[in-house]
Amino acid sequence: MKYSCSHSRHHSAAFTLIELLVVIAIIAILAAILFPVFAQAKEAAKKTTGVSNLKQMTLANMMYLTDYDDTFVPASRTDTDGTQFIWMFMVYPYTKNLDIYRNPQGEPNPGASGDPFYQSFWKYVGGTYGSIPRAAMKGQQFYNVSDHNAIARALDAVGSLHDGVMGWIMANPSGVGCWGSCNWKTTPSLSQTQIGNVADQALIFDAGEPTGDYATGRPQDEELGTCAYRITYSPGGDSIGGATPRWVGGVKSCAEIRGPGPGSRYTTPMEQARKILKGQANIGFSDGHVKSMGLPALYQTEQCDLLPSNRCMIHLSPKN
Repeated sequence: MKYSCSHSRHHSAAFTLIELLVVIAIIAILAAILFPVFAQAKEAAKKTTGVSNLKQMTLANMMYLTDYDDTFVPASRTDTDGTQFIWMFMVYPYTKNLDIYRNPQGEPNPGASGDPFYQSFWKYVGGTYGSIPRAAMKGQQFYNVSDHNAIARALDAVGSLHDGVMGWIMANPSGVGCWGSCNWKTTPSLSQTQIGNVADQALIFDAGEPTGDYATGRPQDEELGTCAYRITYSPGGDSIGGATPRWVGGVKSCAEIRGPGPGSRYTTPMEQARKILKGQANIGFSDGHVKSMGLPALYQTEQCDLLPSNRCMIHLSPKN
């Protein structure tokens, strides 16, 4: 009897196969629920870091203009000896921190790990934050979004006029350090007093290239929304023209939009191009504040008097 009772108690304390399967199923269900939450929390933490980085860069731009007669830093400056400086390094003395130039999401165009140029330089400016240089550097009064590609159509931006704040300084137009083209014209940056509404004017933002991919060889009227295709790595070559909605489910590079390769900037499928409507980009404005917004909001337009048949972007206003 004692053996029998002992055996009975041991048997009742064990898990049955069904009980074990139920426990495993519950754990699997909890994991399916919690893992996406953990991923979202991780992205939210990275996004907060991205906002902090952009805030520091925006404040650095504010400090720069107080030292330079209320004028913003140029997007690029090429000195007489051919040395070129991107705006990020011209405001570096006000930050003393290279790490803020590296977006927590990583670079959309990460160069080859063995590339010494990438390892020593481009990893700090290679497609994480950017700004739009003034259209005057291309001899234009403003940028006018063309109907060349599906991304511009998806953004409902075709025919809209816009412009940037930062200028373009070419002290050495000799073919050295021209950053895309030596045909660009020396153009001063705007001052705060030249901007109609500094709280609305976007200055810097999440992007795939330091100059928003507006200056690296893009033809006129083809900057916004363009997705180029490069078989081999090229800094900025696969970046989205303008801001990139890298957060909250947004795309991070042209590779997510362009569709099957090789393709071209003219052949992006519309169903792929509509991905640009998702997600948010962090934007630093010309008064120093930073906020996140989707690209449809960033490229919102209003009636303007430059051309009666066109509309002007509110946050990239060409009316200055």
